[in-house]
Amino acid sequence: MSKTQRIESTMEVVRTLVGLVIAYAVALVILFAISEDPVYIVQQFILGPLSSPRRIGSIINLAIPFTLCGLAMCFMYAVNRFNLVPEGIFMLSACTVTWVALKLGNGLPAIVMLPILFVVAILTGVVIAFIPAIMERKFNANVVVVSLMLNSIIAFLAVAIMRYTMRDSSISYIASYEIPASAQMPKILGKFSIQSGIIIAIVAVVAVSLLFYKTSFGWKMRLVGENPRFAGAVGLSAVSISFAAQLIGGGMAGIAGCTEMLGNYTRFRWSATTQHGFDGLLVAVLAKKNPALVPIGAIFLAYIRIGADVVNSTGDIPPEFITVIQGIIILLIAAESFMSKTKNKLIFKAAEKEEAERKQKQQANTAA
Repeated sequence: MSKTQRIESTMEVVRTLVGLVIAYAVALVILFAISEDPVYIVQQFILGPLSSPRRIGSIINLAIPFTLCGLAMCFMYAVNRFNLVPEGIFMLSACTVTWVALKLGNGLPAIVMLPILFVVAILTGVVIAFIPAIMERKFNANVVVVSLMLNSIIAFLAVAIMRYTMRDSSISYIASYEIPASAQMPKILGKFSIQSGIIIAIVAVVAVSLLFYKTSFGWKMRLVGENPRFAGAVGLSAVSISFAAQLIGGGMAGIAGCTEMLGNYTRFRWSATTQHGFDGLLVAVLAKKNPALVPIGAIFLAYIRIGADVVNSTGDIPPEFITVIQGIIILLIAAESFMSKTKNKLIFKAAEKEEAERKQKQQANTAA
């Protein structure tokens, strides 16, 4: 790696960290300005999420779907196809695995039941991701618009499946029948009550990171995203690679929905999309489409979400507060010009130093 590449990589990390610090500082200023008891509220926002094992467990449990959806969006982001269908896939995969689990019943052990349900979730994700991908490829449709409209259709479809094929009429709220015990993933780590989906998230981060940076497909995918014309010039099919990346991202979103459903719920009861797919996009942006950094972005987002819940329940801060903070984070991280002057100065100085060293060596060789 050249000095210029090292500087660019380092500055991306620094830029992200500075953006997060600024956003967090703005959050504290807003809390201090709008609260009647600002000192207490700021203290609760900073320390509240870490004040008990239950809240720490809540951060980790919330970070799990953020991580898996973030990985899904990394595939879309890597090939510059902002296919936002993971939002709908997350909900529909949870619905389909619930339906299949109820159909299979209690006859299968967990070691057989769980793999079947995850395969169903992956297939659901791949099939749904195929729709906007093929519409863009065959009809030149805008993948963002198609995926957003598809998310709305999926939400209505999932609710219809719940209401008309698996609703439990014996309870007072609208939800499915309870899924079999063999389909429920256990909690781990005692008083922290963390869902065992954390193991799936860790394995997924390692696997996707290896795929991105240690395989030829990962290299092709990143090359297509960064420079599709050059990729085409060296014989790569940018269309096919971006198409495959979107399908893999859809499968990962299916895993996310399945993990959330089987790890945290015993009945399917979502009447609207969870926004976790869009949260995954934010996490992917924070991680700069690097799968290895996705857990950091996911934990940070989960931390401020739990902090916002704490100040909302214990103080006078509205829940919309977190939307403002997320907007600031996106603006700072996504803005390419943010800290670009500093990066360019460092690159220029490094180039000057290299040129001076080259001239010194040349003069020494001439003198010799």
